[in-house]
Amino acid sequence: MSKSKHACISTKALAMRARKIQESDYLELIKAKDLKEVFLYLRDYTYFGDFLRKMDPENLHRTEIEAHLNDLKVQETEKLMHYLFGVEKNFFQVLLVRMEVESLRILIRGIARNDELEQLKGLMVYSEKYTKVPFGRLFRAKDWDEFKKLLIDTDYYRIFEIYKDIKGAQDLVMVEKNLDRYYYDLLKNRLVKLEKKSNRDLIDLERRNFDLLNLIWIYRGKKFYSLSREELIAYSLRGGLELNEKRLLSLVNAKNLVEIKAQLVNSDYAFLFNHTKTIDLFMERRRERYLYYQYLNLFGKSDSGLGRVVGYVRLLDFEIEDITSIIESKRYRMGPEETKKYLIRPID
Repeated sequence: MSKSKHACISTKALAMRARKIQESDYLELIKAKDLKEVFLYLRDYTYFGDFLRKMDPENLHRTEIEAHLNDLKVQETEKLMHYLFGVEKNFFQVLLVRMEVESLRILIRGIARNDELEQLKGLMVYSEKYTKVPFGRLFRAKDWDEFKKLLIDTDYYRIFEIYKDIKGAQDLVMVEKNLDRYYYDLLKNRLVKLEKKSNRDLIDLERRNFDLLNLIWIYRGKKFYSLSREELIAYSLRGGLELNEKRLLSLVNAKNLVEIKAQLVNSDYAFLFNHTKTIDLFMERRRERYLYYQYLNLFGKSDSGLGRVVGYVRLLDFEIEDITSIIESKRYRMGPEETKKYLIRPID
């Protein structure tokens, strides 16, 4: 892609980011007394309004609001794809694949719970323009076998075909882990095809995310699922920036958290394990806050190639996640100061 094309996208992205949710908006959302007040503020005072207007304020469902917020992300991603070509457009489409994977995850969990999949329609967020998944037919699947067969012409069939059932918690964990593995392998394969000089910052940042996901996977796999050394290795992501094969093996072989922390003491990722008392509660938020600042920096660089465009979508992602956390806080009747602890973006 020519520099002029990148400049065109960057200008467009900057114009859109000027509409972003401000800290004052977050404070109003946090102060809202219930879900209805959050909804009305989002509808009437933010750029999410167009995606919420058809919802009934008197019959609100938390997860459906979240789905409509993500509809904006689908629309913005599709719009930006018009400005991209070749390997860059191919890479950018991975952002839509992520939403497709999350929609499949919702349906798979529904099957495991014996839910009527038709009732989950309102939670689905995916690009109708770019998906090859027959979601319309999946909603009518009666069981796991039928669900799998409907995916036979997609990449997902080879992921699911080995699982005869998903009723057990361990099976569900492994199916979801394989879904994640598929997505990140796809991302990695398209990442390496990008022009390296102009996209170096983006490439390094995506690889750092692989490192962080591996650290969380190894820690949780050991603590909560008692996974074997072989399972931890098999489901770790390859292609990280700091954590090569040798370092991953060393972390897998660590006997406890103390040994893991010792191996990371001089690493950029030491922050992930430096808060022992709240390590499980805020581990994912710490990862996302680290990435938030990294993508914010990437978006601010005029010479970051495709990174500036990816940064725009990822910042929108974090914005939606924070709004989702605020919505969730109303469910548990959390106060403003407690709510702020769960946000990715720091709010004073």
